Amino acid sequence: MNRTQRLTLIGIFLGIFLAALDQTIVATALPRIVQDLGGMDKYAWVGTSYLLASTIAVPIFGRLADLVSSRMLLLWAIVIFLVGSMLSGLSGTMEQLIAFRGLQGIGGGALFAVATTTIGLLFSPRERGKFQGLFGAVFAIASVVGPWLGGLLTDHLSWHWVFYINVPVGAVAVYFIAVHMPVLRPASTHRFDLGGALTLALWTIPLLLATSWGGHEYAWTSPVILGLFAWAAAGLALFVYVETHTPEPLFDLTLFQNPVFRWASVALFFFGAAFLSAMFFLPLYLIQVKGISATMSGLTITPLTLGAIVGAIGSGQIASRWGRYKPLMIGGMSWLLVNFFAMHFLIQVDTPLWQVLALMVSMGLGLGPGMPLFTLAVQNAVPPERMGTASSATQFFRQIGSTMGIALMGAVLAASLQTQLSANLPSNLTNGKVDLGAMRDPGALERSFDTELQATLDELERALSGDEAAKAALLKNPLLPAELKQMLEGPPPPAAYREMVLAKVKEELAAQAEQLKRQVTEALNLAITEAMKQVYLYAAWLVVLGLAATFLIPDARLEGRAHFSPGD
Repeated sequence: MNRTQRLTLIGIFLGIFLAALDQTIVATALPRIVQDLGGMDKYAWVGTSYLLASTIAVPIFGRLADLVSSRMLLLWAIVIFLVGSMLSGLSGTMEQLIAFRGLQGIGGGALFAVATTTIGLLFSPRERGKFQGLFGAVFAIASVVGPWLGGLLTDHLSWHWVFYINVPVGAVAVYFIAVHMPVLRPASTHRFDLGGALTLALWTIPLLLATSWGGHEYAWTSPVILGLFAWAAAGLALFVYVETHTPEPLFDLTLFQNPVFRWASVALFFFGAAFLSAMFFLPLYLIQVKGISATMSGLTITPLTLGAIVGAIGSGQIASRWGRYKPLMIGGMSWLLVNFFAMHFLIQVDTPLWQVLALMVSMGLGLGPGMPLFTLAVQNAVPPERMGTASSATQFFRQIGSTMGIALMGAVLAASLQTQLSANLPSNLTNGKVDLGAMRDPGALERSFDTELQATLDELERALSGDEAAKAALLKNPLLPAELKQMLEGPPPPAAYREMVLAKVKEELAAQAEQLKRQVTEALNLAITEAMKQVYLYAAWLVVLGLAATFLIPDARLEGRAHFSPGD
């Protein structure tokens, strides 16, 4: 690697770090943002607008990378991202923030697409493995640093700096790319397929909205969700029609005739679903069941991420030295499958924390190779004029798989929690059904006992004073001792006797509340543990499908030279 390539990579990795960081850093600051700007009902849209924009931007800018200079495109991607960051930080309303986060998403998606393509163009097949592995490692590091940095900036400066911090780092990335990156002009010029871009959005947006809202904002069988799925299906049919009748399509569907691209895309879809399933729900178990403090919650997946970093860098290095990728892909997916089954069969409420952390590191080692190797295989199998389209497609299918996987595993988690909590919580608290919305803060249910205890005592004091409404409510309370109910059915006792009764009842109810707290904690811990085990079992079958597709990818050696020399 010469000086030009080395300095170019610094700029590329800085840009990628910013785009990856932005997917996690904002979540920590959102409660403070809502506190300042209001709009709690629009809370989820801050993330959804970024997701929609970035997902659509990936294939569009991937295609543009085949049509114009990669250096110019990468600079535009960073500028769009930085402008979106500045405007997000300056937002005065939640509506403005949502719109500017969408602009950020366009820049972030463009960065991922163009950066991946640039590595494929700038380096030979044997060299790409090393740098695609580093690409995955940068992404993993950002997922660890993001929550911590977001909390630090929000607490010590303001939430605005969650966005402003991108500007100085982005400016350095612009310098390295503008000054040191070769132009990397395309081999030939083509027209951009505007119709393909519009129809891509026509099916992608409703699909992502349906999978993001289903089971949360709306029931899966609601008219809204079913309508979005129908819209997505119709949009997809129109997209396929447009792309098959356009001389120079946005997404060349003939790429699926290439077996490497075809099966790598299928494998990445399932890998993306399994990858986020492994990471997204694990903090719930670590915080509630294993007792990791809320202040450390942003670091709960660090062991898994460290394993993924080692797996990504190590597999990339081995692929570059060995000149083969398929055995490493199969090995990584197989190891991931073993670890998912281990999480399902071994994890219990009382599993020592060190064993859970060890399993997380091991699981990360299986996740890591999937980051660089599938992209490496696809780039090795397509000509340079299709490098941008093919490389961005791998990210697009992974993103779609991740979104749908989260939706599926969220439904599995919710169903398992409902079953376990209904079975294990005291029947007088649930009546056979549990409101999962109340479980978003598991400790809130326990804390509510103190409030309920005081409310019951206040009601009892009114009832003993002759308040008929309070007396009627207490007689229906299933937690009140039978002897006390008998006393309430008689005439009000004397004032001196009333104080003694209140003191005795307070002592009995406090003991009963502590017992219920223990029962609730035990039931929650068991329910969350069993739900997590079900998530990993279902995710393991996603890995099986991804592994089956991986076996069908033709094996090929990494040979040839870079498509463009650094001097181009």
